[in-house]
Amino acid sequence: MKKTLLNIGLLSLLMLGASWQIAATARQSITITRDDVAFDFPNEINFALEAASDVPIERVELEYGLDVNACATDTTRVVPDDVEPGAQIAVTWTWNMRRSGSLPPGSRMWYRWRLTDANGETFVSEQTWLTWLDDIHNWQTISNDNLYLHWYQGDTDFAQALLDAGVESQARIERDIGAEQTKDVHLYIYGTTDELRDAILFEPGWTGGLAYSNSNIVLIGVSERNLEWGLDTVAHELAHVIIGNSFDSCYASVPTWLNEGLAVYAEGPLNAGSANVLQDAIDDNNVYSVPALSEGFSEHPGRAQVSYAQSYSLTAYLIETYGQEKMRQLLRQFDEGYRYEAALENTYGLTVAEFEAEWRESKGLPPVAVPTEAVIAPTVYPTFAPYGGQTVTAATATPIPTSQALPTPPGGGEAPDSTENASTLLDWQNLLSGFPLVVLLCTCLFTLTIVIAIPVVLFFMGSRRKSAPADGGLTDVE
Repeated sequence: MKKTLLNIGLLSLLMLGASWQIAATARQSITITRDDVAFDFPNEINFALEAASDVPIERVELEYGLDVNACATDTTRVVPDDVEPGAQIAVTWTWNMRRSGSLPPGSRMWYRWRLTDANGETFVSEQTWLTWLDDIHNWQTISNDNLYLHWYQGDTDFAQALLDAGVESQARIERDIGAEQTKDVHLYIYGTTDELRDAILFEPGWTGGLAYSNSNIVLIGVSERNLEWGLDTVAHELAHVIIGNSFDSCYASVPTWLNEGLAVYAEGPLNAGSANVLQDAIDDNNVYSVPALSEGFSEHPGRAQVSYAQSYSLTAYLIETYGQEKMRQLLRQFDEGYRYEAALENTYGLTVAEFEAEWRESKGLPPVAVPTEAVIAPTVYPTFAPYGGQTVTAATATPIPTSQALPTPPGGGEAPDSTENASTLLDWQNLLSGFPLVVLLCTCLFTLTIVIAIPVVLFFMGSRRKSAPADGGLTDVE
């Protein structure tokens, strides 16, 4: 009996093993004969697949994801439009960056194909990693611990100076603010700001640097003649990445004025040009309210320049008045999910309005009368490019001539164009309402006189012109 049961058990195992082998053979019947990826930088990524199978392939999907600090699993699945079921298939799919938005150069992404045949069996190709970067530049790389700098124009001393600026910025941010970068950060240095803007899409024309904290990538357009500007910009943009990674952005976000203020603070003291811009705005009482600086900066260079300088001043006031430990506590509030209004009050015991009032008083400004509205702008953090391509020693150089008047912050401008017609009508009504009554009466009397006088004159003229002679004939009167 025991022997019989043993034989049955062995037979069952053999049959189960055969079933697994058959299933494995069925799953391996799909063969990929072509798997290509082509970049049309910076516009699109083109995927192409060819496969063959003993069983007709009915469904094809492309799965891909990005190497980013995401709040959830970053996997996207798309179905190519040109799938025709069969034993042999050839499909393509294009990731159009002009529709979805541009990836920052240096982004790491993965992809794989998922194919399903008529029997319901699924085949998944191996995961392949790609780096989204142009192939027209001869990129070189140097590094220090977790900081990598990639460049193609300029000598090694130029690149090393920029890398050293990044290392100093890391140390300053950790010392003064308490934020530490634990992940690898990649800095891509383009030879000019124009070449930088050619590598990305939909950014302001004055952009000279960009920070992508979720991707741990910094982009800067700087040449050797603008090295001083580049050193400060490396510190500025790297601060964005480090601060952005110092708290969980899935639950809360740092207001723009604090994010930019900390980045400018990481550069060191405010440069003379930006200090003058801020002082002019203070003297004219043309500064922005804190809520107006919380959601983003204007794309207009002049307004953005005031915003950066004022954000530095607001941030420096908190650090210098209440200490660096309080700033660390404030950042931890964001990590715990508090909105900036609550985080500010929990840390400093101040509402946003009270904080703004304190700062205004410290600058000799009167209390704010009417709050201004926020000016919404893109979510990445742009830095000004050097104006005119000339050497710039300031930390954030202006993209507009310094002789151009700075614009009035939102809320202080003229009436919108749509009200021009209504305003014109009101002006005429006011003019008529003030017209002297005596002039109107004189006009009416004059018109009435003309109307009566004209028929009378015509009648007498007709009487003199024609008369009846004695002989009964008609003759002209001389």
